Amino acid sequence: MGQSIAPILIGVVIVLIIAVGVLIYLVVTLQKKLRIFMNGKDGANLETTLSDLTSSVSDIQQTLGAHKEGLEFIDSRVKRSIRGYSLIKYDAYDNAGGEQSFASGLLDEYGDGYVLSVITNRNHVGVYAKKVIEGKPETSLTTEEQEALTEAKKPLDI
Repeated sequence: MGQSIAPILIGVVIVLIIAVGVLIYLVVTLQKKLRIFMNGKDGANLETTLSDLTSSVSDIQQTLGAHKEGLEFIDSRVKRSIRGYSLIKYDAYDNAGGEQSFASGLLDEYGDGYVLSVITNRNHVGVYAKKVIEGKPETSLTTEEQEALTEAKKPLDI
């Protein structure tokens, strides 16, 4: 029985020697890769590289925060700028003004703004402004003023 176990033990030892050889090869290869990995740009180590990257990311986040605030400010200003407008020309005095009278709607993104009217004839020019809040006039409008308001609201979907 002692003789039959010897070849098995020799086979197991050979397999273990091969396994140890493969493991040694893998460890040496891994050490080479780790050495390369641990050397950063210009010989700096990985810790220094990570520290630099962390600092850069922090700076970028601060810059992005400042840009976000700036964009929000610009967005708030754009929403309050004139986004819907119109110009309706008409003759206020039946062939006496040459269609020099007009009504104009001027609205921001919220539908707030004014309807301006200029009524013209040879002897007189009248300028009138009527406030609009959320697309609704505070006072009654003439037909031309209502048309100007309706045209000014079209791009705003109000």
